[in-house]
Amino acid sequence: MATTSQDSVDVILRDGGTLRLRPPRRDDAVALLDFHRGLSNESLHSRFHGLPNLRPQLVESLLEPDWSSRGALLGTLAEDDGERVVAVGNYVRLRDPSVAESAFTVADAEQGRGIGTRLLEQLAARAAAAGIERFVAEVLSENRSMLGVFERAGFELKRHLEGGVVEVEFPIAATERFEVSVEERDHVAVVASLRPFFEPTSVAVVGASARRGTIGGELFRNVLEGDFAGAAYPVNPKGSPVAGVRGYRAVSEIPDPVDLAVIAVPSAHVLEAAEDALVQRRVQRHPRQLRIILHADRVDGFHRRATRQ
Repeated sequence: MATTSQDSVDVILRDGGTLRLRPPRRDDAVALLDFHRGLSNESLHSRFHGLPNLRPQLVESLLEPDWSSRGALLGTLAEDDGERVVAVGNYVRLRDPSVAESAFTVADAEQGRGIGTRLLEQLAARAAAAGIERFVAEVLSENRSMLGVFERAGFELKRHLEGGVVEVEFPIAATERFEVSVEERDHVAVVASLRPFFEPTSVAVVGASARRGTIGGELFRNVLEGDFAGAAYPVNPKGSPVAGVRGYRAVSEIPDPVDLAVIAVPSAHVLEAAEDALVQRRVQRHPRQLRIILHADRVDGFHRRATRQ
């Protein structure tokens, strides 16, 4: 099974964030090695049952998986200058071709977001497509977080404890129980991803003018007069205050995370404003919702430009 660009997939995490999963390429070697070097000693010990030598050879077997004898997925989060590796999972087919040994690692700072579970879901699906029927994994008995990932995934587990190591084995076919578990995770993740839109704690109105009667200015004043309990930020080209509230020239200049950015500017500037808001999202590593408000006579022109770009 050849690795192609179509092998990447975006998944929603339990906190509403987005994780991209894709096979590691040859040019990911440095980023993967840096990822491992950034792990705590505890995480390294949990993954390798000791402290490995962090040399390039450590990640060589993860690169360019063939999906027949070995498979691998890395997880990345969007950054302002590209992406950051935050997780990796892989399997190696054993002598019994129906079984593969699997392992998973998540960056310390990103644990608890459901990354390991999403990684397991996708890796298992690709392994099943390659004819693998069961995963086995050796987990240190004190590694409760990884054991919890296997337990919550929805697979039927068999466990065997020996010498402080738990051998976990499970079929990876998509059973009804597994699919129900995935649907429940999807529901939680989608609700979390929409919460900043329906229940924002902070709002930026791009195009909020100090002049009365303008769409952006009136929208911002409505936010204030509607007893919004969170923080509200007016954004306009000069960074002028609106209704006595300090203004900013761009969403990216706002020092605090913004849940919802409402864009009310001429259609020619919408994409620029949206890109700026997304820059702030990546810098703050914070989920973001964008709402775009256009004059009716500008919608067609914006759609044509958006389609081209």
